[in-house]
Amino acid sequence: MKKHFNFLLPLIVIAAFSASSLVAETIAVVLKSKGNIQLYRSGKVSDQSIKRGFRLQDGDKLVTGPKAYAALRFIDDASLLRIRANSTCSIKGKKEKNELIKNVYLEVGTIFARVTKQRGKFEISTPTSVASVKGTEWITEQILDGATYYYGRTGVVEISNDAGAALLREGETVEVLDANTAPVTRKSKPGEGDWDEFGVDTEDYEFEFENEQGEMKMLRFQIKLEE
Repeated sequence: MKKHFNFLLPLIVIAAFSASSLVAETIAVVLKSKGNIQLYRSGKVSDQSIKRGFRLQDGDKLVTGPKAYAALRFIDDASLLRIRANSTCSIKGKKEKNELIKNVYLEVGTIFARVTKQRGKFEISTPTSVASVKGTEWITEQILDGATYYYGRTGVVEISNDAGAALLREGETVEVLDANTAPVTRKSKPGEGDWDEFGVDTEDYEFEFENEQGEMKMLRFQIKLEE
């Protein structure tokens, strides 16, 4: 019995070390939330409450209920994401050198993205297409089992899929009917891309994190949630 225990001990230590090395890093923090928001982590439903200060990890999926919303910020730059009610999206981030490669997959619903001080690639992908950006604001709307609509606010966004590509600018809308149809740019119609979910609000936020040297640092910032 004693020999059996000695044999298992190294395996237990190795398993514990491997598990600790797989702990996901924080890639974004929640700035504001309201209503019922469900979190899926590692493919399973979590009972954790999505509220201000909650730390999101690579692969986390958020599902907002009726009259619910969330605003979050990626930790490496000033990229802001707002998620409207009745939306489902996955937040993904992969570290490459000193940059965070960010991708938000929108299954259904509407999200607003603001990228101002970009560090690393930022994309929003949907069942029909991918939006790639450097420094801009735009809205993505994904219809359930249907088309995707992109609404330009500032800057330029490239929308692409296997069928083609199009550029999105301020005051324009890009329609993508499905994954096999090329994106089409047109002038936005009155009321398209309106976003009044949040109103005007300012949030002060801070959280502690560990840098690459193993030192604990405090990140403090103020962000204005407005149109």
